[in-house]
Amino acid sequence: MRRTMLMLAVLLLPLVPVQAQVEAPSWEMGWESDVEEGVILNLDGNRWTISDSLEIWIANNRPIELEVEMELDWPSDAPFEAEIDSPITVGANGNTTVEITLSGTTADEVRAYAPATAMVLTVTATEASQTNSGSTQEIEADLELPRVHRLEPNVPNTPSPFDAGTWIEMTLELNNMGNSKDAVTEAEAEIRSCPQLSVVGLDGIAGTVVEPTDVGGQAPVEVVLRLEASSSHPERTCEIRLIVTSEGDGASRSTTIEVDVNAADPDEVVGNPNDVGTSDPSTGTESDAMPLPNALVLLAVMLAFFGGQRRPEDS
Repeated sequence: MRRTMLMLAVLLLPLVPVQAQVEAPSWEMGWESDVEEGVILNLDGNRWTISDSLEIWIANNRPIELEVEMELDWPSDAPFEAEIDSPITVGANGNTTVEITLSGTTADEVRAYAPATAMVLTVTATEASQTNSGSTQEIEADLELPRVHRLEPNVPNTPSPFDAGTWIEMTLELNNMGNSKDAVTEAEAEIRSCPQLSVVGLDGIAGTVVEPTDVGGQAPVEVVLRLEASSSHPERTCEIRLIVTSEGDGASRSTTIEVDVNAADPDEVVGNPNDVGTSDPSTGTESDAMPLPNALVLLAVMLAFFGGQRRPEDS
């Protein structure tokens, strides 16, 4: 029985495939760059351009030359382009490093794309040599854009000149020129040469949330402030620096404007010279007109008094 089994084994041995006896050397591909935790692309947040690169390696463990066709794939809405040389030739028992170049599409598309959103880049290599076995290698990496914060104040219209003892309103724009939601942590004003001028309403700006301006039609946030000048304010051109601090990056950015304050007529200043009235033209006209009737009444009383004193002499 044993002899019969041994003879059968000897007869069947030539039927075993050669591939099963000796595994042919193969080739491999992998990432040279560190992509394990994702890749944050190099982004210029002023020009909204992407400039970055990744590297892969290809190892040929065969005793003959290897040629592979390279192909890249990424989401159609991702705001970047990727390029790689193809085909790639690797010598026998050798290895090579290949670079993938990454660049942005348009500035508007780059800025509008949500940051920290994974964009999968797939690299496919297919054997293309004359001894092609049709083998394919594929690797992937998660790419994302960084968050950019740039909160900028702006005064679209320069305030008109106004009189001491009055106030005017002024619009302040909050522009988010980054690519992520931001908020104001603090707003303040620095005033040069005009200690009797104040900016009212800055305290209410803290906590204001600002979406990225001009992305999806988003307009800047507008805040109305008030400029107040005391009655004793001299005639002067005042420089006002408005400063806002971003919650996103902690940076403070500013805009500077000038406003002319006209001195009040000393004869018209009544009461506390530090009091502030209103810049409403109708209110100003009424207050200016008030002294005139009082003077006429006083004159009429005086004439009546002196007229009454002279009548007994005439009789």
